[in-house]
Amino acid sequence: ADSTYMRVQAMGAVFTAEIVPDDGGDTGFADMRAAYDALDDATREQIDSLAAYHSRRYSMDRADLHVSQENADRYQLYGYGADTEPPLRPLIKVHPET
Repeated sequence: ADSTYMRVQAMGAVFTAEIVPDDGGDTGFADMRAAYDALDDATREQIDSLAAYHSRRYSMDRADLHVSQENADRYQLYGYGADTEPPLRPLIKVHPET
């Protein structure tokens, strides 16, 4: 999902294509509900209570993309400020409309 590092998560995402190739370019989608349902009970029990911090700073740093300290405050609302605590999100989450 997009923007999981934001305080309030996006409700969904929209995909658009700016350039569509004549051949190939297939986009694959994974049904995470089916993947979860395919897990055995022991694995589900093991992961149901897990959570992870979602950090844009971590991802950007891993990609060697850095925001200068003087510009960090501009990006704070986008999960990149120096004082932005990354949100803790459950690993398994049911969408509220499902």
